[in-house]
Amino acid sequence: MSPMPILTRNRKHAALATSDQGFVSLYFLVLFLLCVTLTAIILDNTQNQLRTMINIRKANELLGQEASVLSFLKCEVKNERLEEGSYEENGVSFGITLTNNGATVSIFAPYPEVLQIELNEHEHTVYDYHVIRSETPA
Repeated sequence: MSPMPILTRNRKHAALATSDQGFVSLYFLVLFLLCVTLTAIILDNTQNQLRTMINIRKANELLGQEASVLSFLKCEVKNERLEEGSYEENGVSFGITLTNNGATVSIFAPYPEVLQIELNEHEHTVYDYHVIRSETPA
């Protein structure tokens, strides 16, 4: 018996996706691009979550200092001893300036801002307040 002839492939179209070498390269490229895309999406999402947490922490700190000032102001109005001047309460230093329909409070530290407060000294109440601050986004 004679040995069987060995079949050889035609290697003219080695770069096509149907050949073994090209298919592996194309498969690796698609898998690599998928991994890079998913990594970029995850990193972008993580960065957005971090910015959100920083902004929430800053908002809570600002709200806390405003609450300290308003609490002090309400107490002073109810006890009828509200006067202009500089004060410090719960680690917040601020100055009060009385106006014809309320008060303007300038907070110096820890975060500078201005509160325009509408009050009724006859009824001993604080109606509303507006915050003026110069913020830089995180």
